[in-house]
Amino acid sequence: MSLANLLLALPGHLEHQRPTLGDILRVLEERAIALILLLFAIPAIVPTPGVPAGMVFGTALAFIGLQMALGTKRIRLPPGVARLRIGREQLERILRKAAPHIERLERRLGERLEKLVSPIAIRWIGLVVLIMALLIALPIPFGNTLPGLAVLVLALGLAQRDGIAVVAGLGLALVAAIVSTALIGGSWWLIDGYLEGVPA
Repeated sequence: MSLANLLLALPGHLEHQRPTLGDILRVLEERAIALILLLFAIPAIVPTPGVPAGMVFGTALAFIGLQMALGTKRIRLPPGVARLRIGREQLERILRKAAPHIERLERRLGERLEKLVSPIAIRWIGLVVLIMALLIALPIPFGNTLPGLAVLVLALGLAQRDGIAVVAGLGLALVAAIVSTALIGGSWWLIDGYLEGVPA
């Protein structure tokens, strides 16, 4: 079964109308880490009305990336993060929007440059995921999309053992870091300029 179909089937395995991130992770427990990354990256890219997706899923991705970097075999979330909830209908809507795009990307991937998806490489990828997750969690205007895309492409590369996709994901991560740094710097410059113009 393709990753896109696995994602579409996921809400049907959830018991509650407002499942927690811990519930979602338990359903995915027997799946590859790539699917977990993919699922948590999608809401950072797809608009999610009523849900602070950047903060919620960025925080979860940060803990996942950290555990990948440490070589942890079994991914866990801290209790406070695991208890965060999302509506099942919202999750279904997000996955329906994302699935056709995931499916198109999957068809282009294959097993190439597999040294870039070795256990040692996965640790370094985890560090990149951690950095991207922190950028997703920060309240940067329009700052979720590029880091989210970077994690998504890295997840697809891991799932299909495609080193070229991993390289593309790392390239996106570099661009995301540069753009986010520019946005943060620009915002700080505007705030600083405004404060200097305010009479004491």
